[in-house]
Amino acid sequence: MAAEGSGDAGVAGALGVDAGRIAVWADDIESRDAEQKANVGKNETEVRDAEQEPIVSTDDIEEGRDAYKPGGLHPVYIGDIYAAKYEVMSKLGWGQYSTVWLVKDLSKEPNNEHRFRALKVLSDESYSHEHSIFERDILRRFRDGDRKLLGYKYVCHLIDDFKLTGPNGTHVCLALELMGETLASFGVWFPEDSVPTLLMRKFSFQIVCALDFAHENQVIHTDIKPDNIFVRVLGTSQIESGYLAQEPIPKQNRAEERYTPIKSLPLRWFYFGGDGSRLGEVNLALGDWGVSSWFTKHLTENIQPVALRAPEVLIKAKWDKQVDVWNLGAVLLEVYRAVQMFSGRVPPDGHYERKEHLAEMVALFGPFPKRLLELGDTGIVESVFDDEGRVKGAIPVCYPPLTSEGFLPGLDLETREMFASFLGAMMKLDPAERLTPEQLVKHPWLRPGQHRLPGEIYPQSLSDK
Repeated sequence: MAAEGSGDAGVAGALGVDAGRIAVWADDIESRDAEQKANVGKNETEVRDAEQEPIVSTDDIEEGRDAYKPGGLHPVYIGDIYAAKYEVMSKLGWGQYSTVWLVKDLSKEPNNEHRFRALKVLSDESYSHEHSIFERDILRRFRDGDRKLLGYKYVCHLIDDFKLTGPNGTHVCLALELMGETLASFGVWFPEDSVPTLLMRKFSFQIVCALDFAHENQVIHTDIKPDNIFVRVLGTSQIESGYLAQEPIPKQNRAEERYTPIKSLPLRWFYFGGDGSRLGEVNLALGDWGVSSWFTKHLTENIQPVALRAPEVLIKAKWDKQVDVWNLGAVLLEVYRAVQMFSGRVPPDGHYERKEHLAEMVALFGPFPKRLLELGDTGIVESVFDDEGRVKGAIPVCYPPLTSEGFLPGLDLETREMFASFLGAMMKLDPAERLTPEQLVKHPWLRPGQHRLPGEIYPQSLSDK
């Protein structure tokens, strides 16, 4: 199979972007929005009968009503103005300990590209006890960090922070750079929901740079996943004229006795103008540092999304910055080919088991090194592993090699071998053997010669010094 993008001079062609796909999705969403508007004024029985679906309880909308209690989240309303300048325009997202809102900075001129920001409103408990998170201090350090490090521009930066007091406590608020979407949804713009090779190389480089910047600042992310890797906006011109004008902003009742959550509304195609040819211009930023740790002080020892956990975390050995490198390798495969490397799930109901997860690692990367097992929890190690570092009683797992079509479908052999080598350099069972970001940037996957987007340059050093 020819390298992706060969024979097409245009960026859109090189990326394989299907402009018709964007148009079809836009029409589909507009149709559904029109249907929702048509249902306004109907009673719940009429709507339910028409859709043949149960009505979603307000308790189940995203973060849910139960999150709004003393120590919990702050009730935010469209139109609220915080810190005398941030006007709430729409809800962008939510998490266990925060909600995120599109805000307009009223101190900026209407045509200012930096007029729109993302405001993250943290729960009261995030900063009200002895185990407060480190996010604000980490973001402040990043903002004041060395701008000569290439990774500086590939981190989602803090613009402003303040506190507000409400019915549920005191809440730290973080005004952040506005982002378009995350890599969890970005693949939808491409055939088979897979980010093309030319763009994936660029993304790999940028997140390696971001990790280098974080580690240079003594920070371990600990939660790298597609949802926490953001795509930067290409411009805000269509935020007001498109997104805010066309999206049905939910109505809220300020007089209600108990706050009702509203659904978040992603920026969709408005952050790049719906022009698929511009997708080659997008850049990434590593964000959401809410559960991150310092080198010298960990927020918690139970880190990382379960399926993406590093071997040392699974066996409860001490961990350091190299957990991020393993984590990134697993995420890049998921984003690039929509393939999950490990699951740890067992029949008949598919529940997760640590032993199965470890057996999958052994099947793909070989037995655990004795040096690592000696650092792990004695109970886990003795109950799971034999003397050779293999999982006791494990049913043989027939894993194909990383270079196979099974892991890397739709790619030519040369590309599969190069990317698999890149993953292998990050996903060593022994964390001491994993390459650092400074070493990874010199890997052939990031030195692809002519196989790159027009104008893209991948330096061999992570500093402009």
